[in-house]
Amino acid sequence: MVNSVVRIGKSVRIAARCTAPTARCPACRAVSSRVHSRYERRLADTAVSGQETAIDLEVRRFFCANPDCVKKTFAEQVDQLTFRYGRRTLSLQTGGVGAWRTGW
Repeated sequence: MVNSVVRIGKSVRIAARCTAPTARCPACRAVSSRVHSRYERRLADTAVSGQETAIDLEVRRFFCANPDCVKKTFAEQVDQLTFRYGRRTLSLQTGGVGAWRTGW
């Protein structure tokens, strides 16, 4: 969900948060709805109309629902936008066109 879009000088800052009710553990693929905590990621994205763009994305950490999983908690990812430990959007990382969907 996009909360705000603000123009600051020559930059565009987008504030958003994930709203999907569940996330899938990257280790065991179990689906979890139990939130551990929240934190903000700042992602660089491709320029919009020649203006530098940054996304302030609030993501959640979830407890893994599988008691036998090696990961006790994990951070949610937004399909076709974020990846683990990434500071850029997937489109900027790969040079492709990003998709603004799932979980927003």
